[in-house]
Parts: sequence; C-alpha cells; structure tokens
Amino acid sequence: MLVPTPATDVQIVEPPVEGSVALRAARDRGELTQTRTTPAAAFRAARRMYLQGRRLDMQALAAELGISRATLYRWTGYREQLLADVLWSLSDDIFERAKADHPEHTGVERLLAIFRQHVGALVQAEPLRIFLKQETHAALRILTSRDGGVQPRTVWKLAELYREEQEAGAFAPRVDPESLAYAVVRVTEGFIYNDALLAVEPEVERAAAIVALLLE
Repeated sequence: MLVPTPATDVQIVEPPVEGSVALRAARDRGELTQTRTTPAAAFRAARRMYLQGRRLDMQALAAELGISRATLYRWTGYREQLLADVLWSLSDDIFERAKADHPEHTGVERLLAIFRQHVGALVQAEPLRIFLKQETHAALRILTSRDGGVQPRTVWKLAELYREEQEAGAFAPRVDPESLAYAVVRVTEGFIYNDALLAVEPEVERAAAIVALLLE
C-alpha cells in the first residue's frame, strides 16, 4: 500500500516553477518570426549546446549571441536555472509526444504506455548521459532535488495526467494524484540516474513493473 508523504511535502496543484524569461519566450510561437537576438533565441542556443553534448558555458553562449553576460543572466537566470529549464523543456516535449501517441488507451494502460515511452526516450538520450557523466553532482542536484527545477515540474505534470484520467472515470488512484506522482518520480529517478551513473543499462520494464504496482 502506498503511504503518501505529508501533503506539505508534495502538494503541487499549480505549475511549481514558471521558468526563466528565456524559456517562456521560447514557448511563445510569436518569437519564432524574430530575427534579432531575443530571450527565446538565447534559450534555443542553450538547448543546441546541450544537445550537442557540449558543456553549457554562459560566457561562450553570450559571445555566440552577441550580448553581455548580464543580459544573458537577466533573460535565463544563472547557469543551473538555465540547465534546469533546458532539461525540463526536453523532457516535457517527450512527455507530450508520448501522451499524443496513445489516444487508444485509457486508465492504467494509458498511464503505463506513456511512462514507458517517456522514460524509454530519456534513458536513450545521449546528451543526458554525457551531462550525468561530466557534471554528476550538479546534474543530480538539478534533476532530483526539490529546488532543482526539474523534479517539481515533473511531479506536477504527472499529477495533472493522473487527475485527467481520474476525472474521466478511467482511473481510481488509492492516494491523491500529487502524492502518487511524487512516488512515481522518485522511483523513476533511481532507475534513470543511479543506473546511468553505475554504467548499468537502465531497465525500463523493471521500473514500469514497480510503477504498475503504485498505479493499481
């Protein structure tokens, strides 16, 4: 039986982190038509740097954009905030794609299908492996801590998904969606990040089997 963490620890009913000016601008489709250097351009450049397996260097990024570091920091926040926004945005893209890819499923079947696709893609992401190897302590802090910028938003997104299935009458969780989402995220973190650090191939199906027990 899943015992929820006290509500003060996991109650997340609104987006917990808005993200930087750069992240919000990058998600504004109107920014795509801009040719000058903008916060959105800064965010997209940071994503490219990360996806290429390069260390996110704020000085190099500012030089590439032709702006001062002060302007860059005003747009993106400090380096760890920018990394958190980049990591979150990529994970969220994968998550939304997984949701769209399983319209034929409902309830626990849908939740597990989305989980397998989302986590499977994260496990296979070479930039994430490089980041974990090159900056282990910073990576774990950004990805798995409550203040890191990724975990709270991931919990929130999962809770929204669970609530969606609950309100559709297709899913009856035994605990509140926020506590359930937090438990699933913590289990998943162990399989993705700990196994990667130990150079053990993460086993998505083992993780899915545990998550299935939590969702029953």
